[in-house]
Amino acid sequence: MSQSNDYQAELQIWQTHLANAQLTGDRNLEATALTNIGAIHHALNQYLRAIEFYYLGLRLFREMGNRAKEIWVLNNIGTAYLNLNQYDKAVEAYQNAIAISQSEGTLVREGWLLKNLGHTYRFMSQNDKAIEVYQQAVRVFRVTNSTEEEADVRKLLQEVQ
Repeated sequence: MSQSNDYQAELQIWQTHLANAQLTGDRNLEATALTNIGAIHHALNQYLRAIEFYYLGLRLFREMGNRAKEIWVLNNIGTAYLNLNQYDKAVEAYQNAIAISQSEGTLVREGWLLKNLGHTYRFMSQNDKAIEVYQQAVRVFRVTNSTEEEADVRKLLQEVQ
């Protein structure tokens, strides 16, 4: 089976989950299904369609107060905008996710988000901002003993300096 067929099969599965969640009122499953449908469109390089589904899922996660999932979806939105070269929107999504991560104290997620934000600044040729953000990511990964991630970001720092 081709990769496209695999994604189509996954899409059908998540569309079924979405329909069932809407029938039963399972808002968490509905939000997860919407977000996963977005991720499938993302994998198929259908970034605008992905963003539509991400925002639908994000709205529900926000209404339920699920901050961890909100961070996850905002990261996905940022990555989709990055793929569309809409850097300002990517920065906004990552910054919103970082703010939530900081308020929730989820350092490892914060490190990943900082790393993604640094990539975005590099694409924008804003190397000073990229360096600043990468340095923050290094500190976060050091505190969380994420040595592989810390080494990866240090390499990125060397590339941009």
